Formats: sequence, C-alpha cells, structure tokens
Amino acid sequence: MGITRKEFLSSMVAATVLSFVGAANAQQAGPILIGATVPITGPLSLTGKQYQNSLAMAEEDINKAGGINGRQIKVVFEDTQASNGTAVNAFVKLAQETKPAFFFLSSYSTQNLAVAPELKKIGVPAMYAGGADAVADGGNEWMFRIRPADSVSAAGMVRAAVDVIKAKKPGILYIQNDFGQGGAQTAAKRFEAAGIPVVGMEAYGQNDKDFSAQLLSLRSKGADTILIFNYPQDGALVLRQAKLLGFKMPLVTSSAALVPAAMQLLSPADLEGVWGVVDTFMDATAGDRMKDYVERFKAKFGIDPDPYGLAYYDGAFLMADGMRKVGTDPKALREWLAAVKDWQGVGHVYSYDAKGNGVRDLAVVKAKAGSKTLELVQRVNLD
Repeated sequence: MGITRKEFLSSMVAATVLSFVGAANAQQAGPILIGATVPITGPLSLTGKQYQNSLAMAEEDINKAGGINGRQIKVVFEDTQASNGTAVNAFVKLAQETKPAFFFLSSYSTQNLAVAPELKKIGVPAMYAGGADAVADGGNEWMFRIRPADSVSAAGMVRAAVDVIKAKKPGILYIQNDFGQGGAQTAAKRFEAAGIPVVGMEAYGQNDKDFSAQLLSLRSKGADTILIFNYPQDGALVLRQAKLLGFKMPLVTSSAALVPAAMQLLSPADLEGVWGVVDTFMDATAGDRMKDYVERFKAKFGIDPDPYGLAYYDGAFLMADGMRKVGTDPKALREWLAAVKDWQGVGHVYSYDAKGNGVRDLAVVKAKAGSKTLELVQRVNLD
C-alpha cells in the first residue's frame, strides 16, 4: 500500500531531524578542538618549537587521563612565523575553519597585540606567554597570561642588580619593541625608586646583528652593570659580543637568552659574569612533578625543556581543569579562569588578577663556573 503525501512529508521531516541530531551527537562525541598559533618556522621558532612540543605532550597526557569528562582534546597548530600579519592570518584561519573552544597564542607580545582585536571579536578564552604589560593593559577580558609580565621580570632583574651584584651605575640595553621598551622603562623606574641612577639606555632593532656601538656607549658612560632585555638569538649575540669587546662588568639578561636554544649559541666563557632571570628554575631534583616533566620531555623530543614551554604545559592543564568543571561554553570558561586563585602547576602557582595576569614569581640564576649549567641564586616572589 502506498503512503499519502502528508505521511511522506512527515517522514522526511523526521529523517531531517534525526540527521541533525545525529550530526550534533557526532560533534559532541568528537574531540574538543584547541587552536594554537605558534612560531614554528623562522627566527622566533627557537622558543616556538618548545611550546609546540609542550602542548603536544599536554594533549597526550590529558587524553591518557580521560580527557575532558570522557572527551578527547585535539590541538590544531598554525604557524605565525616572525610576522604580526602572519600571526593574525593564522588566528583567523583557525577561528573560521577549526572553530576551537580555546586558544593558545604566541609568546611574542607584538603578535599578541596584533591578534587581540580578532580574539575579542569571536569571544573565546585564550592563554598567551608574551610578557609586555601593554597586552594586559589593553583590557581584553578573553586573554590570560601564563608567565610573568615584563614588569615582573624587570623587577626581578633590578633586584638581582641591586641585591646580588650591588650595582651603583646600571645601564640598560633593550630590543626596540613593546617588550623591550616596556621592560627597560620599568627597570629604570625601579632603579630610580631605589635611589640608583641609570647612566644610560640604548636600543637596537629586532633584526640587528651588531650591538657594539650600544655596548661601548654604555661602557663609556660608566655603567658598572648592564641589564639586557632581549629575545633568544639577539640575546646570545649580545652576550658574545660583550665578551669579544672585553667587558668585565656583570651583565643581567632577561629569560630569553638563557633558554636551551639560545644557550646552544653560547660558550661557558660567554656566560662568565652573566646573571639572568628565568620564569622558573627547572631543576629536576626539585620535586616529583618537575622531575617527571623534565625527564619525559627530554626523552620524547631529544632536547631540554625550557620555562616557556612549561608555561604552555601548565596552561593546558589549567584549561582542562576549567573545562571539566564548567564545560566549554566560552563565557563560563572565561569566568572560571578569571576567578582562579592558587592553582598549583608544575612551574608556578597561578592566581589571576583583573588584567588576566597569573604569575608573580621568577628565579635569579647564574651559570656554574666554567660551564653552561644554570644554578639558582635566589627565588623572587613579587606578591
């Protein structure tokens, strides 16, 4: 017996509804997609590859532990290279094609500043490791920093210069961008507050390879200590050139010059008289979780981990904790993150302020004599 037109239309509607329900159930059963815009190629990849590896390891560890209430996560990477425009394009591509529930952004502040307006448009939570205070000062409620801000790092560098080195005539050398300029200005204000005048401040461009004019200028002005705000590759070059110029005064570098990728460009002699601040002192003997992370990372990727990558590993687990408790709704997850206090990661204890800054501690380190092995000088907590 045939069916009536009404029965046929009813069956078609039912089939369509079932199709939509099936698709929705399939999407719900699929992995939770996480977007990551990372400098995988180019000069910024010295640190970018570290947090690409760390996020990949975090994905594996989270999924082995049951994922997010039974659902797996999948991190989808896009390369930002060394360009702000490429960083924006990478973010937009992920936002439009992958539609992630969460983002991890670059550790380079200029890229963070470029991407921030696009993130605000789509309203999805993101974590980033760029240090420039200007990023947090922009007031983007969707952005959460997972390592010390430049003002925190600068304060740690000044403390090392004043308390450890006993500097009386500090000079400052910095890369000319939001990161370097912000850190240099904060350091200068900290020195002024301590009653110690800065004898000179010199800047250089991101693509510069010769820093001798700036270094010699600071020496001629009587600097007895030089603070250096740098990225990895240029930081290593600055330290090498200072030694070639016969500099004997102490040098205090920001964390980028002491990551494993930059240390490969340096000799033990280049590190004589060099102090630095790092986000966290990655001592495998410090405790079970740090030992586990350091040893597994090295075994998995064949290189030593650095504090930048560890920040992203911690961030992934913090994100996962929030998703387990409030789900993947962007607003609910953002509100949960904003309220985080005293969350214990491997590298830091995370507590978020109104600007989305989560870390207020770091470590002063120095290479052991005749080696490139860093040793802890003192821990600094700026709460």
